[in-house]
Amino acid sequence: MLIGEVSKRAGVTKEAVRHYVDLDLLRPTPKQAGTRVYQDFSERDLERLKWVVVGKSLGFSLSEIEHYLTLFMDERLSREKAAQMFRDKLKDVDEKIGQLQVIKHRLEEKLKTTYS
Repeated sequence: MLIGEVSKRAGVTKEAVRHYVDLDLLRPTPKQAGTRVYQDFSERDLERLKWVVVGKSLGFSLSEIEHYLTLFMDERLSREKAAQMFRDKLKDVDEKIGQLQVIKHRLEEKLKTTYS
């Protein structure tokens, strides 16, 4: 399938697909039509792209996504490894929430003591 179709089916822009190709997260097959070369995306590419989208929505970095996606697609990501991956990300999110709560509290105090 062409980039327009794969981007539509995954719910991302063509630019995002190109970016993921540039980062080697997707590996479409180059095809020639006359003098023009285009990228042919397979169902496997679409599956990879959907995993990238899900990973990003869960806060994983692209390097984390690449690591786990490679394991998953090669069927080397065990249930335990996957569960640990999510536990680790959940811990990171909890830490960020704590940091943001401290910042929020400091801002509220600043507003209350200086600008009220």
